[in-house]
Amino acid sequence: MRQLNSTASDNNLFWDEWLQEMSILKNGRFVKVGQDLLEIFDYLDFELVGESYEKLLCPNFLSLLQAGKHSFSFSERVHTQLKGVRKDRTPVYVEVHGVIKQSGEDRYLLIKSIEEVTNKRLDDTRSREMEERFHAAFHYAAVGMALVLVNGSIQEMNYAFAETLDIHTQDTYGLQILDYLHKEDRDGYLEGCTRLLIGEVQSCEMERRFLHSSGRFVWGYLCLTLVRDVEGRPLYYIIQMQDITQKKEAEELLRKSDKLSAVGQLAAGVAHEVRNPLTVLKGFAQILQASDKESKYYALMLSEIERIEAIISEFLMLAKPQEAKFYDHDLRLLLEDVIHLMETKAIMNGVQLNKVILISNAMIQCDANQIKQVLINILQNAIEAMPSGGNIHISLSQADKHSLCLRIRDEGCGIPEDRLEKLGEPFYSSKEKGTGLGLMISYKIIEKHRGKIGVSSRVLEGTTFDITLPLKQNPNLMEEPTDE
Repeated sequence: MRQLNSTASDNNLFWDEWLQEMSILKNGRFVKVGQDLLEIFDYLDFELVGESYEKLLCPNFLSLLQAGKHSFSFSERVHTQLKGVRKDRTPVYVEVHGVIKQSGEDRYLLIKSIEEVTNKRLDDTRSREMEERFHAAFHYAAVGMALVLVNGSIQEMNYAFAETLDIHTQDTYGLQILDYLHKEDRDGYLEGCTRLLIGEVQSCEMERRFLHSSGRFVWGYLCLTLVRDVEGRPLYYIIQMQDITQKKEAEELLRKSDKLSAVGQLAAGVAHEVRNPLTVLKGFAQILQASDKESKYYALMLSEIERIEAIISEFLMLAKPQEAKFYDHDLRLLLEDVIHLMETKAIMNGVQLNKVILISNAMIQCDANQIKQVLINILQNAIEAMPSGGNIHISLSQADKHSLCLRIRDEGCGIPEDRLEKLGEPFYSSKEKGTGLGLMISYKIIEKHRGKIGVSSRVLEGTTFDITLPLKQNPNLMEEPTDE
């Protein structure tokens, strides 16, 4: 290509190759300005011819269009977006299509087309800002939120959702939402998703149990919605979850309290009516047994009558619970008394009682008889859970500086996990002939003593009861119990 030295020769060289409305820069300065560029930047032709391209560009965009004393950083064909300034100094975004030509030591930029894209750029900026706001609102929302694909894969979750279940947010890849739902709650969740999928509802609400990383279950109040694309195809579910575990636990306590109240009323009406005829039956059975000592049936009848009397005694305790009288007692001594009492029954059933005391101060304020009753109930259940014999491990240790822990662990048949939460309810027992009243009374007694009972169990391995009671403060200043 021959050397170009003038505007006229430049026009002659490129006139046939490019359209007349094309803009041309030689070494970074305009030698020809097209009508589109003039209209966009609101200049007249003579105001730009001979001027540098820098006149039209914002300073931070100058590096994107190198010419003249600068070297070109892009290829021969140019397709880029630039931020410029109009004559009135207002900003404008343009999309440039062109080509670079080299003639000797001169470098030409031929702008084939230039189009204003300010509105599109603003729309893109707004979209990015809205997306950033959405992600900020999503991740930092107080309520748990998760995006779940139609196939059940967790696409993303926010901090509240991850914290509720103790999941690391960076580990969401490959996780399935159903893996975190209680197996009994999965069908209900899938039913709600199906209703959203077929368009039957716009959103659905439900209460479901989720698995915490510690193994416990968390109750969640869910609100599910389905996001679709512009053509109506489903993209993902948005799950909002509020932790209502404490609310459900409060409802459960209220339910148990109502049931206990009903049992008390029932006991008051039944116990006295049953005890009188039962006494007559027991007396005649004893007379008949004395006259017919060879018969085995009377002994069986009397043993069953005694069991009925024991149940009625528990009924009467529910109907009219004894008032607790709190004095200072050493739990170690109370435990020794109960072990001596239960040792005979344990030996008869092939059970060995193993005791370990790991605490020097076990002073508590309690009703001794009621605490003994709790220990007898739990030890009796442990012995009956091992019909073939075994070991019961009893340990007394300090839970923290304000409380102690009495642990009773057996090697019996164990209790299934789904039944553990129902322990302590009236008429619920894992034993074939049990009424559940003994454990219910035990829970109530420990609650009165400002303590709690924890239970853990594994089927065919055994059950562990942890009884936590508050230590008496300042044991050296304790008062001696007085008789009333």
